[in-house]
Amino acid sequence: MIEAGQRLGDRFLYLRTPHLRGDDVAEVQRMLSTLGFSVGRIDGIWGPLTATALADFQTNMSLGGDGVCGGRTLQTLQQLVRPLGDASVVAHITERQRLESAGGQLIGRRIAVGEAGGLEPVTASVRREIGRDGAEVLTVHHPDWSTQAAQVNRFGAAVYIGFEVKSTAPSVSYFQGRHFVSRAGQKLAADIADRLEPMFGPIATNGMGLPMLRESAMPAVLCRFERIDALLERNREVADIVAQSTRDLLADQPAA
Repeated sequence: MIEAGQRLGDRFLYLRTPHLRGDDVAEVQRMLSTLGFSVGRIDGIWGPLTATALADFQTNMSLGGDGVCGGRTLQTLQQLVRPLGDASVVAHITERQRLESAGGQLIGRRIAVGEAGGLEPVTASVRREIGRDGAEVLTVHHPDWSTQAAQVNRFGAAVYIGFEVKSTAPSVSYFQGRHFVSRAGQKLAADIADRLEPMFGPIATNGMGLPMLRESAMPAVLCRFERIDALLERNREVADIVAQSTRDLLADQPAA
């Protein structure tokens, strides 16, 4: 709610720690992306990629290149974007480029697998299964999802798969914000959910702004299960499904 209350033009936007967040940040990211300046994902977080994209835009428009989005920069962005409509092409291309792979091979690819506590056997099984294909796998065990996101970003993973047990209906979630939907994450979530349903019953797929999904730089999904005993009992089968869905995601990328 706090982020939604940040209206475009009410404050200066610039790189600082902690990063500025809000709907106004997402709107500037959308405009920069529409104009061809890569901000990575449109996630409403003013990080280094967004700061660099804004400075590049300012330099190209003879606006000084100081990386601060104020009134003059904002006015220029709006004037240029208005005739183009609502498009976020560069953000989707950037996500696709992270997944480019020949024939869906996992050899040499970096894959991250994480959990927030108590599911080490599951992540270990996934690591072994994906590792057999020659991928370099990072397993992350931390109760704070933002910390996990920072770790997998430093690792440079192409894909992240997270696991959690929660007393709600089973689901597989992907990142969806106000101006951006992770298409690769959505595809991976749907594929995993379809393959898990014969074992666990109906599994929903949801676009969400959870910290792990939002703050990770790569396509990411979070698999939530209702019962830990049922998950641990089938963890090897779950690992096989996750590995196969990851292979399929890397193999089925549309042409740019």
